[in-house]
Amino acid sequence: MTRRSWWMLLTVTGLLVISLQGPCGWAEGDRSPYGGQDQVDQLLGRYNLHPAFEKLGRGLSNALGGWLEIPLNVGQRYSTSDTGASFFTGLAHGVFKGVVRTGVGLYETATFFLPYPENYTPILPTLEYFQHQTKRRPLPLE
Repeated sequence: MTRRSWWMLLTVTGLLVISLQGPCGWAEGDRSPYGGQDQVDQLLGRYNLHPAFEKLGRGLSNALGGWLEIPLNVGQRYSTSDTGASFFTGLAHGVFKGVVRTGVGLYETATFFLPYPENYTPILPTLEYFQHQTKRRPLPLE
């Protein structure tokens, strides 16, 4: 390496170290006048906008992840005794449920500011991919 490239490397490394240490030092002296909430959280709480933005997030995840119904349904309906039929049955169910989930997601995204259905309740249950499980399943060692 040339002398100039060493200096460039040292300069970039030094700037990186300084930039990473900067926010940590400033965070200790920062006191929020809102009792631990920033202004956005305070505004959302004041106008009760949390459920509306939860509906927006739910709608976006359903609209963008509706296709996940296809592999989920193929896996649920797969059987080793009738491989072809179970695959196509799962595929058909998955495509239908994926179209429905994507449509519901688009609806919830477009109407996130309206409290319909009643108090922003979800229309569809959460996909199994995104559900939190409290119990761990044992590993399939058989």
